[in-house]
Amino acid sequence: MSIFKRGQLVETDGLLAVVVGTPQDGGAPDDHLALWFGEPRCKRISEGGAGGQQAEVWTVPAEYCILAASPVIRH
Repeated sequence: MSIFKRGQLVETDGLLAVVVGTPQDGGAPDDHLALWFGEPRCKRISEGGAGGQQAEVWTVPAEYCILAASPVIRH
């Protein structure tokens, strides 16, 4: 049973990611997490970007992940 839940921030190999799937919700194979690392190369539509980007999600063994530090919330 994984301690991780969809929506949590995790760290793996020094990279931050968001859990988007777990074995419990059918979003990842057993003992893995489906992680989205973000897409830093995207450009805002308001700055001339095209939009419509497709997210890339990776499955990673859950044992390689730890909970990330609490985020800094900005507005």
